Amino acid sequence: MATEENLKTMKALLAKSDGRDKVCATIQYALMFIHAGQAGKVKKVQGNIASARKVFRVLKPVEVLTPLITDPWGAKASKSDSNLTFLVKRAQMCLMALYFGGDHVVWAKSAGLLEDADTASLAKKVSMWGWFGGSCCKALIEMFELSKLVSNTNQKLKELQQQEDMEEERRETRAKADAQALKRTFTVCHAAIQATLALGLVEAVPIKPRTLGFLGVTASVMNIYLLLPGTFQPQLRL
Repeated sequence: MATEENLKTMKALLAKSDGRDKVCATIQYALMFIHAGQAGKVKKVQGNIASARKVFRVLKPVEVLTPLITDPWGAKASKSDSNLTFLVKRAQMCLMALYFGGDHVVWAKSAGLLEDADTASLAKKVSMWGWFGGSCCKALIEMFELSKLVSNTNQKLKELQQQEDMEEERRETRAKADAQALKRTFTVCHAAIQATLALGLVEAVPIKPRTLGFLGVTASVMNIYLLLPGTFQPQLRL
């Protein structure tokens, strides 16, 4: 029964382009960890897998910019968002669009559609810095949401404490808040790892290829976990 459920979960993950992309990313960075920057068959296979991932990212810039295109002034944005949170979310969309857009240009060079090496090199830098900036924005957004969650939960618990026979609802409120807090903290850590990986790949900080491979595998596995259905569910104690 457990095997059947695991197979269904894997099928649901691989049915998404993001899921297939992250599985390939895990393999790509695992190979980087193995070859540790040394030329050879493993490094060549890693490059081929990196190129194969591009198929799963077609039109990604449009996807991440869709909320900005359809609602440029934020009329449909959450009313509970502060102006700062709203601006950071918009900045994240633009930076991630740069990341995916630059990645497309790099792929065009490797596929032979673009001959200018300088343009491809610049696009790679823009892409990696966009990924770094987008990851930093993501971490900030999650920290803002975590702070708001703590404040709202404390207020709700205080209100429930003043009422009788509400112990069960208080436990449920705490469990839901704990699950959300864990997910947001996990996402902050994931964003921090991605930002560090981006800095290493653009050579802004000296990180060895094997360390980059380890960071890449960690970030990819964390990403897969976030994509899995049923994660970070409230643990209700009876």
